[in-house]
Amino acid sequence: MTRVDFYLGNNGVGRDALACRLVETAYRRGHRVFLWVPENEVGPWDDRLWTFSDTSFVPHAPAGGADEPVLIGAQLPEGGDVLVPLAADPPPSVAGFARVLEAVGAADAEKERSRVRFRHYRRQGLEPAVHNLP
Repeated sequence: MTRVDFYLGNNGVGRDALACRLVETAYRRGHRVFLWVPENEVGPWDDRLWTFSDTSFVPHAPAGGADEPVLIGAQLPEGGDVLVPLAADPPPSVAGFARVLEAVGAADAEKERSRVRFRHYRRQGLEPAVHNLP
């Protein structure tokens, strides 16, 4: 069964910064990650993963190109190791993924969006866990 985890940023941490941390942590633990974003955000996320930290390196590429541990794309694959969904709507199904990592920034709009996503996963029969990060 797919494990779904919501990570809540505090102290003004935004969703994008938190998502970068989650991707880096999953990669460092040996997971293959798919970062699901809208088509017009593939390039900006490619750039963001190069520049989000001066002290880390996350090998990544747009989906369909190189075979890197972290792929970024707008077409949701049928399954994989770890999914980090950043598209506006929740993924229709995550049954083929081992884990889903939801990044929730400190802004009220992001928290409300995460509540909708939380209910979406529950309707799929999943029991998401919530983690407050410092």
